[in-house]
Amino acid sequence: MKKHHELLIESKNGISKIILNRPEKRNSLKPDLLIALKQLIEKLRTDKEIRCLVITGMGEKAFSSGFDINSIGKNDMLRDYDESDPLTNAMKSIEDYPYPVIAMINGHAFGAALELAATCDIRVCVDSAKLGMPPAKLGVTYTYSGIRKFINLIGLGNTKEMFLIGSTIDATKAKEIGFINHIVSKNELESTTMELAQQITKNAPLSMQTMKKMINSWQNNQTLGTKDDKEIKELLKKVQESEDYKEGRAAFEEKRKPIFKGE
Repeated sequence: MKKHHELLIESKNGISKIILNRPEKRNSLKPDLLIALKQLIEKLRTDKEIRCLVITGMGEKAFSSGFDINSIGKNDMLRDYDESDPLTNAMKSIEDYPYPVIAMINGHAFGAALELAATCDIRVCVDSAKLGMPPAKLGVTYTYSGIRKFINLIGLGNTKEMFLIGSTIDATKAKEIGFINHIVSKNELESTTMELAQQITKNAPLSMQTMKKMINSWQNNQTLGTKDDKEIKELLKKVQESEDYKEGRAAFEEKRKPIFKGE
């Protein structure tokens, strides 16, 4: 696997820490970075010494600001269905990793970065972090598989509020709705996360593999019916061809509030 300069790794005592290394871009996610993340996690599957992964962002400002909107290409909102989407594939590599993965949320997390955290098995969050899911404010939509994770994690009502209102929440609210497992101060983030990771490395590997597989199998077997699947694909196509979609991207680039017309 080729090394990716925007993805760092530190391995010690059965734990591998993966660091999103784009601090100048608030550790935003882009296709090549997500492809490299998938490849790295697949390589770590073959390392018999590693029993836990920790994913975090570089610096103290952001875990990740989410998917780089300038990297969204034509038909990207439909690619979740044909398994060619780098984001979907990177998330699947985290799900399929046989041992626990901890999100060490060192700062703000939005959009796809929030899904990355939701895909991890445990979330430790710094108390100053702000979290949000802004697709509706940008004129884009989200994948069914991504939304399903949030429904399973925080429930239907909280998922609707998070996605349909798009408001930013703090770490306290995130823990209240069940998104965060642990809130800690900036000074305690590393030690608390690594202590949890060390506890994990002492557990029976086969037991952890089996239980993680059981939990993920339950979540992944909630599928759409043929009629719903067809309707959602048509809606996704309508969104990505809309004027609102163009307006959302333009407003983001121009750092202004978008004016949506529903067309």
